[in-house]
Amino acid sequence: MTKLSLAIQDIINCKDGDVLAALTLPAVTMTQLAFYCAASGVTDPIHYDREFARRAGFLDVVVNGSLRVAWMAQILNDLVAPSGFLERMICSHRGVMLVGTAPHFEVRHQSHRPAPDGSVLVEIKVSVTAASNICDVGEATLRLMPT
Repeated sequence: MTKLSLAIQDIINCKDGDVLAALTLPAVTMTQLAFYCAASGVTDPIHYDREFARRAGFLDVVVNGSLRVAWMAQILNDLVAPSGFLERMICSHRGVMLVGTAPHFEVRHQSHRPAPDGSVLVEIKVSVTAASNICDVGEATLRLMPT
């Protein structure tokens, strides 16, 4: 993953909808999916068997929703580490991502407020697209600690 960085001073003048980060990952490979399925115990052939996926009506193998959520969490955590952390995240799958597509993550500022401990809580929205299709949307709270 590409190292991102976000600090309190980056948030001070943000307005609702401002883009805080945008990142496109390399295209998802069959090798990645095979390793993920093996490691996570996924046995649904739609995630690793091209013929099965095509018979089910898809153009190719479908990227696991749980893998997409894991990427989202990692990107958000990387965005605020080491001086902050991901406090809360929710994600909703809205579309299918196929192997061979490159997921694009966009993080937008929703609001921010000071916390009693001197940190800043940042509410964000996340969207994930692949091949111009919306695949996932999410919301999260990031906690940025003073430096």
